[in-house]
Amino acid sequence: MKTLTARDPGAAPGASAELDRRLMASALRIGRRNLGQTHPNPAVGALIVRMEGGQPIVVGRGWTAEGGRPHAETIALAEAGAATRGATAYVTLEPCSHNSKTPPCANALVAAGVARVVMTIDDPDPRVAGEGRAALEKAGITVTTGVLAAEATHDHAGHISCVTKGRPHVLLKLAVSADGMIGRREGERMMITGRPALTAVQTMRAESDAVMIGIGTVLVDDPRLTVRLPGLEKRSPKRIVLDPSARLPLGSRLVTTTAAVPVVAIVGPAATEERKSALAEAGVEVIETSDGPNGLNLHEALAILGGQGMTRVLVEGGARVAASFLAEDLLDEIILFRAPVVVGADGVRALEGYALSAIERSPRYRQIDAAIVGDDQMRRYLRT
Repeated sequence: MKTLTARDPGAAPGASAELDRRLMASALRIGRRNLGQTHPNPAVGALIVRMEGGQPIVVGRGWTAEGGRPHAETIALAEAGAATRGATAYVTLEPCSHNSKTPPCANALVAAGVARVVMTIDDPDPRVAGEGRAALEKAGITVTTGVLAAEATHDHAGHISCVTKGRPHVLLKLAVSADGMIGRREGERMMITGRPALTAVQTMRAESDAVMIGIGTVLVDDPRLTVRLPGLEKRSPKRIVLDPSARLPLGSRLVTTTAAVPVVAIVGPAATEERKSALAEAGVEVIETSDGPNGLNLHEALAILGGQGMTRVLVEGGARVAASFLAEDLLDEIILFRAPVVVGADGVRALEGYALSAIERSPRYRQIDAAIVGDDQMRRYLRT
């Protein structure tokens, strides 16, 4: 059985390229429901679809469960039941083909009797890497690939980064004033963006495995870094502080809430045993790294987080941390909010030692999205 591409409309009776795109878009949407909750596994979506009277009928839906299991295909097949036989499965990533804690999804699709599988991209995991697709074809199932591949590549960026680079996908969020500041150097904390932008950032947190800031931001703002959207509080990601000397205050909001939402302090050689022990006794996970060119060894820190199963890290600040990730070419994605407010001469530049043009005009990044969020402008950049 040959593999068809998304450009081949003759994939199966009743199928069309446009219909495949529409249904795959739906599968991608439901796959995002548990984004940030499925690590170390990817957040996959799956639909089981039958054609009845020339119209597609969804008889099964599934998305990867919290903690990574059950897989999306297993859930969708269970919901469809006997209606799966002869149907088409839409899956947002190549079905797995290896035995781990669950049987291979490719085998489950074969056993259920699907006639066709439509997928986006091959899974780069070397345990799969085309083997799932091959297993389906060997069983006589028609496989169509490449449907909404770009969208799926973005949705699965964390998984792809971990298996190809050995580290999480790193997304930097910056909220800057009209004059390029992220706040004031002294005085009362200043809110740069409006409420809609703040809500958007809360959603980003809910879709991340971890949120990261520097110790300077902790000492100035004493943040919680939790998700505060009604109904999504339990989706607060792990909170990580880059803290070379282990200065994280034991009475900070982060440390005093670590029983509810885990906190990690990444420290360097300058951290004393006394301070590391105090943080550990307070419930903080302490990760030790060597020094790097811009403070801590960020490459080493990300590799450790990747080894723990972290796939998506949201970096929220501050200026030195953002500049360090930029300088070491560790930013995979950047979301920039520009607000109409002006901070003035006592402001803190968004990127310590850099102008924003280092992102906006850099050939390293391309803009992939733009929107108005309340009174603020949002621009999304992706590494080229």
